[in-house]
Amino acid sequence: MKVINFFKNSDRLFALMMIIIAMVMYALIGGMDEPYSPGAMSASTYPRVVLASIIFVSTLLIIRPANTSKTQNAKSCRGIVVIIIMIAYISLLETIGFFILTPVVLFIIPMLAGLRRYPLMLISVILVTAGLYGVFVEVLNIPLPQGLLGE
Repeated sequence: MKVINFFKNSDRLFALMMIIIAMVMYALIGGMDEPYSPGAMSASTYPRVVLASIIFVSTLLIIRPANTSKTQNAKSCRGIVVIIIMIAYISLLETIGFFILTPVVLFIIPMLAGLRRYPLMLISVILVTAGLYGVFVEVLNIPLPQGLLGE
């Protein structure tokens, strides 16, 4: 089987992209400091487990794709668009700020999934943003990026 024909399946192409992204992220984690005491978990343990799981599941998806159609339609590109949106979100979070950027992203992603119940989306955006604020600022005492609203 030719390599080009093998990756015409949208699931295989998406899985290959996820493997590449996960491997790059795994390599970037390599620079994190390890704990001083033996047996202690470092800050990089959880991300490494998640990235290894993504690589494993993506490998399974390459071996046996769920989508058996050979044609790639607009629905199969939505995952790639969401990844691009999340990369932009992470890149712009410090500059624009959590309280401006997060509601926008939380409103756009359900629209890409086809959800058009705007009152429900607005309520969920407000609740999720408030919940994230409560967990990070009030419970964990971790400040969120202020961006344009900052001091």
